Amino acid sequence: MPSLRSRGRRSANGARARRPRRTPGPQSLLILHLDAEKLHRDGLHFGDIATFSGGVSALALGSDVVIKDSTSRDDLTRVRSELTARAKRFDVVVVVGHSNARGIRMACNHFADWSEFAAYLKPLGPRRLLLVACQAGRWDAGEALFSANRELKRIFACPVNASKDFGALMLFTVPYVVAERRPRDKHVLASQLMSVALTGRQLREWRRTTDNGNPDSSIFDLLADVTDPLAQRIPSALASIVRSVFGK
Repeated sequence: MPSLRSRGRRSANGARARRPRRTPGPQSLLILHLDAEKLHRDGLHFGDIATFSGGVSALALGSDVVIKDSTSRDDLTRVRSELTARAKRFDVVVVVGHSNARGIRMACNHFADWSEFAAYLKPLGPRRLLLVACQAGRWDAGEALFSANRELKRIFACPVNASKDFGALMLFTVPYVVAERRPRDKHVLASQLMSVALTGRQLREWRRTTDNGNPDSSIFDLLADVTDPLAQRIPSALASIVRSVFGK
């Protein structure tokens, strides 16, 4: 995607002339399910919600929306080749898959480390990335993704094991992430609190400006691990409070 930042160009007399700033157009969105057949078997394929969120983004925001499933490495190659052949670059990329702290299962026959996955995304030019996958919101994953994708500004993911409810919640928030190029701090905080309250899972936001290359940010992985057991008990505790107040 072309940079929105104006670049100077020298005129015939050598003076620096400014190009007019481009008016930002509708944002583009890609939703990709990795190893989709396994996700279906595990009840973790969010096709219906993806269609809903993609439809809202297209109809209400004018977004160019692409929703894809892949299973094998050949599928992955085909999907990327198809998109790059059409010069497709996406402002928002949502990836659903199985992962851990070391990497992500990109296909039924291939588990990739985060650096390989980051390289796969590079031609797609993501600016905001949502990862619906276990332990994808950790510092090592963020470093690999930022390093390979220079246009990537923000990553939203879970630093601990995710859940089906967490995944559904993330997919429902997609239209907001598409609409807001720079999500407001108060909205991100509200989403993080809602995630813990409703699903017992933590939502991490990584920013290039503050977290990329900052080793101090890795402390959040330790905090996530320590607080995970407590966070998972919060939804049931809140449900008990509601029942005690309003009756069964």
